[in-house]
Amino acid sequence: MPRDEGEKSEEMILYGVHTTFEEVAKAAVPKFRTTPGRLLYAGFMAGAFIAFGFTLATIAACVAKFPPYAVGGTFNQPLFKLLLGAVFPMGLIAVVIAGADLWTGNVQSLGSAKGMGYADWRHVIYNWFGSYGGNFIGSIFLALMAVPLTGLFGTTGHPNPFGQAAVSIAQKKASLDAISLFFRGVGCNWLVNLAVWQAARVKDGAGKILAIWFPIFAFVAIGYEHAIANMWVIPTAVFASAHKVTWSQLFYNLMPVTLGNAVGGFLFVPFYYWYLGHPELSTKRVYRELLDFVAVTLLFFALAVLVPAGIAYGLEAALRKAATYVVPTVVSAYYAAGTFALRRIAR
Repeated sequence: MPRDEGEKSEEMILYGVHTTFEEVAKAAVPKFRTTPGRLLYAGFMAGAFIAFGFTLATIAACVAKFPPYAVGGTFNQPLFKLLLGAVFPMGLIAVVIAGADLWTGNVQSLGSAKGMGYADWRHVIYNWFGSYGGNFIGSIFLALMAVPLTGLFGTTGHPNPFGQAAVSIAQKKASLDAISLFFRGVGCNWLVNLAVWQAARVKDGAGKILAIWFPIFAFVAIGYEHAIANMWVIPTAVFASAHKVTWSQLFYNLMPVTLGNAVGGFLFVPFYYWYLGHPELSTKRVYRELLDFVAVTLLFFALAVLVPAGIAYGLEAALRKAATYVVPTVVSAYYAAGTFALRRIAR
């Protein structure tokens, strides 16, 4: 491109987003170049970080269930949501600053790398599946720590007030209709990836924390749905309630929420900034990127959500309460094996 044309194109770019977008896209390359073991471990850590945040947030929010905020069988629901949202952001702060692989954030980072031509659909599938699976395993481990391994949320079948709060949250999440769950997923990952984007635009640590905290506080307090957070609270309720909350209910929630997270996380953050930052894009190129996203998302959804959902439904039908620990074990093994298998096609 001649110099004058390049300068003219750069003058058309709003807010200087192209430089940040390029940084985000390049930073995603190691995420699909890494080995399956490292990807799963990094995903495990991200799932655990989000679960730590949700664990602390649930305990903090229970203040709203006790006097002077609660009387009799009632409690201060707005205060509960605000306290839940105020503490929850520690999870994503740890993911971004300490370093871990969170699938909801990878919707942006791998989407950016794909848009810039650094990655293709095979790399996206490998990273998304491995990080999602690692997030699941890390979340399950923290759910086990919350109930049978520590008793912090009560014991199996006998939840304490914190465990009762987790059960109540999980039952609410499992009672919503699929359309509501989908759009709550859209809103959630729109804000999550806005937080990640804002953090990428800020260079100092304190600024990054503030850039992350406000959008995450907003999504939790509003009541949006985050697939990875749900991988902790619903399994915690499964363990605490002695299977009155079920694995089938987890995947009932995860199916629409995961799709919503994918749409919200891609369409309203990386796609938006990719489009703003590249005025030279043709209409054909824009449509092709949208179609590629739809195809990759549907393939990911089939492999990472529908197959595990089928495993959970089948095992629960056959084993009933005995499936409490069998389902997460088998699904975790599936995610690990699938990540190693997908690495072969993503080389």
